Amino acid sequence: MWGFLMVALVSLVWAELLVRATIPHRDLYEMTGRKPTLVGNEWAATDAFAAFKGRPGFAYMEEELTKTINRHGFISTPDLTLKKPAGTVRVVFLGGSSTAGTGINLSDSETWPWRVAETLKKNFPDIRIEFINAAVGGYTSFESYGRLWSRIRFFEPDILVLNHGWNEMSYFQNGKPDEILQWRETEDGEWRFNRPRLRRLFEPLPIDPLIRHSQALTYVRLMLTRSSEQGEMTENDPSGPLAENFDPRGPAIFRDNLKLIKSAAGVMGAKLFVIKQPTLIVPDLPASLRKECGYHHHGFDHEAHVRAYNEIYREIDEEIVAADIIDLRDLSGQKELFYDHVHPTHPLGVNAFTERIAPVLSAWIAKQKLPALKYE
Repeated sequence: MWGFLMVALVSLVWAELLVRATIPHRDLYEMTGRKPTLVGNEWAATDAFAAFKGRPGFAYMEEELTKTINRHGFISTPDLTLKKPAGTVRVVFLGGSSTAGTGINLSDSETWPWRVAETLKKNFPDIRIEFINAAVGGYTSFESYGRLWSRIRFFEPDILVLNHGWNEMSYFQNGKPDEILQWRETEDGEWRFNRPRLRRLFEPLPIDPLIRHSQALTYVRLMLTRSSEQGEMTENDPSGPLAENFDPRGPAIFRDNLKLIKSAAGVMGAKLFVIKQPTLIVPDLPASLRKECGYHHHGFDHEAHVRAYNEIYREIDEEIVAADIIDLRDLSGQKELFYDHVHPTHPLGVNAFTERIAPVLSAWIAKQKLPALKYE
C-alpha cells in the first residue's frame, strides 16, 4: 500500500510539474466566477478610437486551436502591408465576436471571414485578394466606426462587410442612452479594458477548494466538466428579473452609427455590404434553448430581444439599398448552426455563412474592370 501511495504521489508531482511547464495557468476560482479576473488582459490593448483592439503579435495555441493577432492588431488576419499592392482587392470585415471567431474560439482558418476570402481567391485566381478581420469580441457599431475611420481607411479597402446585431443591444438596455457620452468609460472617466470582472465559464463544484492549487487536477476537472456557456458576467445578474422591453431610444443610436459607417465607406471609395445578422433567438424558440441565450447581458427578456433584432433589421432596410444587404435571417433559429445565441458553429455554421456571403462579394468583384486588377 505504501509503495502504491508513493508511486501515485510521484506521478502526481511529475504531472503537476509537466502541466505548469507546458500549459497556460488556470485559476479555478476565476473560471467558476468565485473571484474577479482581468478579462482580456492578455489579448487586448487600449485603442484611442475604438476603446480596445487585439494586442499586436499575440498568439493563443491550445491543442488544435490556433488564434493569432497580426502586427496591426487584427484578429485572425494574415500579415499585410499598410500600402495596398497594385492589382489587389482588399476586403474588410467589421463586427463583434461572431465575426472575429471569439467568444467561442475558432482557429484562424475556421472563421467565416477567412473562409470567404479563401473562396474569393479560388474564384479569382488572377486577382490578389487580401482581407482584414477588423472585428473584435464586444464591438458594437460604435467601435467599428471608430476603427474604420481612424485605422482601416489607411489600408485602402475596396469592400466593407458589416455584421452587427447582438452587441448593438448593449445600448438598447434601459437607461443606457442616458449614459451614451460615457460609453465604455469607467467611473473616473477613463477607459481600462483590463479592469477586473466576474465571469463564469464553468459551474462551481464542491471539490474546487480542495484542488484549486493543483494545475494538473484543475485541468482534469475542466476537461471532465461541461462549460456553463454563460460567458462573461458583468453588471447584470443572470438570476435577476429581466425587463419586458428595451429602451426605445436604442435603435436610433444604431441607425446613426450605420449612417456614419455608410458615409465613411463613401469617402474612402469602398463598397459597403451590411449583413442582417442571424441568431438562435426566434419567436418560438423552445425554453430549453432559451437557457443558452445570454439575455442577462442586456437586461431584457426573450421577446424583447426578438423585437430588438427586428428593429435592427428595419433600420438596415431603411438605410441600405436592398442590393447591398446580405440577408441571413433564414439561418436563424437553427440550433446546429449556433453554439449559443449568435456564435456560428464549426463547421456547419461557418460553412452556412461562407456559402451565403462569398457569392455576393464574388458577384460584385466580377462586375469590376478585372483587367485593371490583374497582377503579375
